[in-house]
Amino acid sequence: MNDKKLILVTGGAGYIGSHLVRKLLDKGYAVRNLDKLAFGDGPVTELQGNPNYSHINGDIRHIEDVVAASKGAWGVIHLAGIVGDPACDLDHDATWSINLEATKLMVECCKFAGIQRFVFASTCSVYGAADNYTLNEGSVLNPVSLYAETNLASERIILKGFEGTDVCPTIVRFATVYGASRRMRFDLVVNIMTAKAVKDGAVRVFGGDQWRPNVHCQDAASGLMACLEGSVERVKNEIFNIGSDEQNYRIQELGELVARCIPGTKVETMGESPDRRSYKVSFEKARQVLGFTAQFRVEDGVAEIQRMLENGVVENYQADRYYNVRYIYK
Repeated sequence: MNDKKLILVTGGAGYIGSHLVRKLLDKGYAVRNLDKLAFGDGPVTELQGNPNYSHINGDIRHIEDVVAASKGAWGVIHLAGIVGDPACDLDHDATWSINLEATKLMVECCKFAGIQRFVFASTCSVYGAADNYTLNEGSVLNPVSLYAETNLASERIILKGFEGTDVCPTIVRFATVYGASRRMRFDLVVNIMTAKAVKDGAVRVFGGDQWRPNVHCQDAASGLMACLEGSVERVKNEIFNIGSDEQNYRIQELGELVARCIPGTKVETMGESPDRRSYKVSFEKARQVLGFTAQFRVEDGVAEIQRMLENGVVENYQADRYYNVRYIYK
């Protein structure tokens, strides 16, 4: 490593993380990636020869790994965790350990290491079920899943844990993510709809009235960067929704949008969805305070995933490695 500002990224080989580490390197940072590579090293293999990149194959629950990873870091972007409602429901004890207890450990180790910035990747799922309102960062929270509960608890641990220190903590709540990544996922609504449209000629919609905000995985990484680089006066102890007001869609609307992008696709409306989440979210604060605006639309994500499938980059979208719930404990 050289004398550039060192950023520790946890989960840097993940769906968003593999974009983030490249954006950091492109901006001239040194990057240390703490990741146990549960889904393999493919997303970061090409970075191994970069003198500004290093990797620690470790676990955010192990103090020796976190201490080693945080040493000398100027900033931390904490992405690692079990992501998604189904994956979190597989093993509640593991979810609490990875998504919550590890957060406590990260906070204590980062205080000891003297880091200056701490950005945490949370989720708009903390808003839960609130069908009749447009929600902002100050809205009442109503988490309806273990995934959302552990993220909300982590938010509070981080903001409380850094009180009275020089650390500048910032919370990012992501909209539902979509788009192409080196660590591809098809357990996300736009991605799976696109795959089914391309391969099966049909999209199934369960329920349909539920609201979902959406954000491309590259825009999600850019939102994290904006928080890392924002002035302390603007971002310290702040929470930002990261997404786009124009990309608040009902599930039925998303299905119809995908069908328009891939002509010939049928939209099949099924019964009610077991997923109770429904939230329409405002992203005005990130736009006003951070100057953040999304660069990608859902249509862009559909097009790039269609290309991946048709060009053979993804041969079988149903393979276990593309689904957190099937692969996380393998």
